Amino acid sequence: MGLMSFIKSAGRKVGFGKEEVRKEDKLKAAAEKATNTKATEAQVAEALRAAVTSRGLPITNFALSYAAGTATISGESTSTSDSEKCCLIVGNHDGVEAVDNQIQVNNPTPPAVYHTVAKGDTLSKIAKEYYGIMRLYETVFGANVPMIKDPDEIYPGQVLRIPPTAAPKHIVAKGENLGKIAKHWYGDSGEYTRIATANGIDPNKLELGQELSIPLINPKVGGSGLIA
Repeated sequence: MGLMSFIKSAGRKVGFGKEEVRKEDKLKAAAEKATNTKATEAQVAEALRAAVTSRGLPITNFALSYAAGTATISGESTSTSDSEKCCLIVGNHDGVEAVDNQIQVNNPTPPAVYHTVAKGDTLSKIAKEYYGIMRLYETVFGANVPMIKDPDEIYPGQVLRIPPTAAPKHIVAKGENLGKIAKHWYGDSGEYTRIATANGIDPNKLELGQELSIPLINPKVGGSGLIA
C-alpha cells in the first residue's frame, strides 16, 4: 500500500491507558493536556500499537514503529480491507502525519479509495459523492467499522475508506412504485427512469417480490463486489 498522508492535527488524541479523545473535543483535550507530559516517540508507538490491537484485526506478526510524525506498520493479512483499516486506525490519530503501510496481503482484492471528511459531511453525502446512491451510507459505515461505531461519529480531517461495491438489489414490497424506490435509494424520486432502464422494465408494471438492480451513478471507486 505504501506511504499515506494524514492531517497531523486532526484525529484522536493518542491515549496512554485512557480512553481516546477526539481532538476537537476541546474540554477533554484541555484536561488531558494539563495532566499529560509530552510523549516520547516510543510512548506514541506503544499507544498506537494498543489502538490497533484493541480493534481485534486479524493481522499476524503485527509491528509498528513511530518517528518524526510517521508510523510504519507491517505484518501479514489475508484481507486488503484489514490492511487498509489498520492504516486508518493509526493515521487518524493526532500527531500522525503519514503511515507507511508495509503489511503483506496474501489474497489482495481491489483497494478502496479514501475520503478526508470536510465540515458538513455526512455518510449519506459521502455515499452520494462516490457511488451516486445516498442510501449506500450503510456501505461506507460498514467499511469503516471498527474505527467508527456510529454513522454520526465522523469529524473534519478524519480519513475514511470508500470500498468498491456492486449495485445494490431491491425487492419490491407491497405498495411500492419506482418513484418511491428511487426516493429511498437516491433521495430523488425522479431517478425512477434510471432504475427502469437498468432493469429493462415498464415503470408501471412492477410485481410484488420482484428483484431490481439499483444502478450506481458515475461511481468514483473502481472494481466490484462488496468489501467489508
